[in-house]
Amino acid sequence: ELDKSAALLAKSEREQAWREMAKQVAHEIKNPLTPMRLSVQSFQRKFDPQDSQINEKVDEFAKIMIQQIDTMSNIASAFGSFANMPAQQNELLNVVEVVHLSVEIFNEESIEFKSEQKEIIAKLDRTQLIRVMNNLVKNALQSVPEDKLPKIEVSVFTRGDDIKITVKDNGIGISKENHEKIFEPRFTTKTSGMGLGLGMVKNIVEAFHGSLEMDSEQGIGTVFTITFPKFKETNENDN
Repeated sequence: ELDKSAALLAKSEREQAWREMAKQVAHEIKNPLTPMRLSVQSFQRKFDPQDSQINEKVDEFAKIMIQQIDTMSNIASAFGSFANMPAQQNELLNVVEVVHLSVEIFNEESIEFKSEQKEIIAKLDRTQLIRVMNNLVKNALQSVPEDKLPKIEVSVFTRGDDIKITVKDNGIGISKENHEKIFEPRFTTKTSGMGLGLGMVKNIVEAFHGSLEMDSEQGIGTVFTITFPKFKETNENDN
């Protein structure tokens, strides 16, 4: 009887793990779909073949869409080889460009992107950085109540040897008693969604040897700050 109970428990735990993973994958794939749809609709509405800059606009639109499609494809591939998820494929990236394109896909006038530098190089996984930004920006938009005009600020800058990315919103904020719970799976203060994103974001950032911090005040808004190191070899070569 004990062996039978242990076997049933093990089976139940495996099934629960797969259910959670299925929810996570669905969450990650759905994240870029809404901004992609909005971007396509906006492009279709504003498309003017007589525009003197139409070729540049089409190229930029295609670049944004391909980046998001590649992200979804990589997530699906990683799920196919469960043991490798989320496998890191680090490369030298211009963090400013990747974050900017991640923000542009939302095609929202309420989102403002800021960076005093055109290029900040780090060795990161492009797909996972895009996933992080998709989650944080989507959470920021969803945190703003319907009767309030959203104002989202995304900034990329450096402090010493660190790169910082901040996502600031003017949403409902998070109460102090919930600050410790915010990165737990399935915890959410939103009216929609499963609350799986922030835990995943924290795991990815820490895999970058970085940190994720949150500062929030109810009724005022929330700021998420990602910190991770610059690519040191580049700095050494410059010296």
